[in-house]
Amino acid sequence: MKYGVFTAQPLLLKSGGFALFGPAHLAWLVACACVVRLVTWAHGRWGLRALRVASVAAICLLVSDDALMVASHTFTPAWWPLHFCNAAEYLCVAYAVHPSHVVRELLLTLGICGGLCAVLFPGWLACPPYTWPVVCGFMEHSLILSTSLCAVREGRASIRMRDVLVSYAFVAAYVVFFRWFNAAMGTNFGFVSGPAYGTPIEDWYNALGDPLYLVPYAALFVVGALLLHVLACYGPGGRQRGRDACA
Repeated sequence: MKYGVFTAQPLLLKSGGFALFGPAHLAWLVACACVVRLVTWAHGRWGLRALRVASVAAICLLVSDDALMVASHTFTPAWWPLHFCNAAEYLCVAYAVHPSHVVRELLLTLGICGGLCAVLFPGWLACPPYTWPVVCGFMEHSLILSTSLCAVREGRASIRMRDVLVSYAFVAAYVVFFRWFNAAMGTNFGFVSGPAYGTPIEDWYNALGDPLYLVPYAALFVVGALLLHVLACYGPGGRQRGRDACA
């Protein structure tokens, strides 16, 4: 069956989709890399103005994707924009409007981790690669990733290792709240109540069950966030304040 480009995502879930790291996925990853390069270049030239455009563009893509579901009467609570990456999306707008250290810290972890994981293990694998939900998925997360990278680049000198506690606290609060919310609403925001199709989380869930699958899920985030902070503090640009600044 041939699906139209502008078909809502819930109507595409049995379409066959595309393979993880198959030709279509690899082509999209190249497109994502181009978007990240474009935004980082524009940020170097125009500063926050470029981030405002990028963050608003991501929100517009989100709204357009949701509008397709509203128009097709498939916009159920399960599709509300409340995932980790949606939080990062809103934080991108907040940073572009009024940069702050706390928002930058959350973008270092949620924005970079979330954006990168989403394009590598997309939650829209079940959709044909030429459809609008796939376009929105890859482009939104590319814009989140690139805006987050630019925000971190702006504030490298102010990032400290202990700032990771802000991200840990945010994620812990999110998990506790959405474990309850998901149970009450029959949703799966943040994939904290069940796996995301086609991702390593699915393997952990099948092997360990619920809630034990959250252990490797949480461990991966903890380690990933620490590594990002090490890179931010001790990598190029982070060394200029000295090693003591990152203590």
